[in-house]
Amino acid sequence: MHAISDTRITSADVPPHIIRQVMHLIRDRGYTPERLCKGLGFTLDDLQNKDFRVSYRQTSTIIRRAMRLLNDPSIGIATGSRQTIASFGLPGLGMLTCRTLGDAFQYGIKYQIQAGSIAQVDYSADERRFVIEASMRFYDPELEPFFVEEILVSGVAMTRALVGERYQPLRVELRYPRPSHAVEYGRFFNCPVSFGASANRIISDRFWHDIVLRTYDEFMMQSLQESIDQLLGREKPHDELIESILTVLRASIDETPRFDEVARLLNFSERTLRRRLTGLNVSFQSLIDRARYEYSLDLLERTRLPLNQIAMATGFSDSRTFRRAFKRWSGKVPNQMRAPGTADALAHSHDPERRALNGSRD
Repeated sequence: MHAISDTRITSADVPPHIIRQVMHLIRDRGYTPERLCKGLGFTLDDLQNKDFRVSYRQTSTIIRRAMRLLNDPSIGIATGSRQTIASFGLPGLGMLTCRTLGDAFQYGIKYQIQAGSIAQVDYSADERRFVIEASMRFYDPELEPFFVEEILVSGVAMTRALVGERYQPLRVELRYPRPSHAVEYGRFFNCPVSFGASANRIISDRFWHDIVLRTYDEFMMQSLQESIDQLLGREKPHDELIESILTVLRASIDETPRFDEVARLLNFSERTLRRRLTGLNVSFQSLIDRARYEYSLDLLERTRLPLNQIAMATGFSDSRTFRRAFKRWSGKVPNQMRAPGTADALAHSHDPERRALNGSRD
């Protein structure tokens, strides 16, 4: 049974790291990965966007399709073994700044959602050993082996990257019955593996926990982690439908697509898309406004473009209409969002909107 009675499955709050690796795997095995995205509200190009997020529903659908296409139940191991430190994004870079392997695990677990984890990962340690445990956030027995394989295998691959290939666990315990591809576990983990256990976990000698990482720099650790923490702290979850619509709108912000065009791109009928948005208490216009506001704010903060060019870049016919919309969105005039010194420099240029940039108009 594939249905999961949990409204969180449509919360698009996870970077698509797993989907990216599955797509690489599909391509490496000679198939075209584009068709796996059909009807899910995104394309392969969207996977390159650092701000793009996916839901459990989207991720699990891709995995099921990949399993059927490849006729291979062991792709969780193949997917996890492809992961590198960089695959975890900013949390992975933060782990590189840590002093010991144990510190790195604790840092990664703190930001496991931002690192793309679908499973829930927990950590514990005592004087003799340390344990990494994985459990499912969603009840989905069919895909539990995949997600547990992916997170535990990627964790071991990452550990070997941090402390060397000589690392191996004491043992691996898995909650589900022995699968048909169980031999692959022994080959990768290189330690005893048991099934039907009380939990999914990797148990390792405490020795590895306390190893100082070669990437550790005591003078840079704090400042680097503060910068990464600040970036990670800005992320907020979205519903997968809202995220999909915003992705379409951001791709053509200067020529905003009509509602029927967005519905077609997302493989919805207009009626269905309108009903879904009504259920979320969100209007299509509010999403257009949000996409325009985000882009205009980015241009104001990062560039010295005059206001009339920013207006055109965000789909407005003139700068006056843009100023009024921006004030409605933010409660401020565009000039107030400029980086320090930018507004003054523009005010003395030949920009015909300099009076507005100086705040003399609304």
